[in-house]
Amino acid sequence: MKTLETKIQMLEEMIGDPEKLNRAVYDVIAASDMNHDEQLSRAEFQKVLQDFGIGDFDTIEDLFLSLDRDGNGSINFKEFRHFFRAQTRIKLQHLKDLQMMKEKTKEKTKVKASLGAVNESSSSSSDDAPKKKVQLQKVEIDEKLMRRTIMTCFSLLHGTSRGKHS
Repeated sequence: MKTLETKIQMLEEMIGDPEKLNRAVYDVIAASDMNHDEQLSRAEFQKVLQDFGIGDFDTIEDLFLSLDRDGNGSINFKEFRHFFRAQTRIKLQHLKDLQMMKEKTKEKTKVKASLGAVNESSSSSSDDAPKKKVQLQKVEIDEKLMRRTIMTCFSLLHGTSRGKHS
């Protein structure tokens, strides 16, 4: 399993290097493109989004229509790249937030231990509490991430498309 730092570094490199980003986008399209037409149909796009953790049909349909800029019923490489880059940036921010929470949790645990707030009789049960709290925070962040991803994609797409059609 990759460490959090490794995942953050990989995403930063991908965002910073257009060739790596293009390769990742191509890999996602190639893995999901069942009919090998180098585009994503609605069904193929739905599978990709479900892999990203977005499963709401109406949301997927709205996003599909927003990404399909040429209106041909499929999402091509260029159209999907915009979405993928935004999604990658949001995931990167999510991982950085998670990393910061982990560091704060470690700091709090160290402070409590140094103050003697955790005694040996309660240490086994209190060790589970920070883990459960981080897990609950992760679930809340995942929900926020999904909402932010969708809103960011819509705003990027609508902002860009308004400029082209004006």
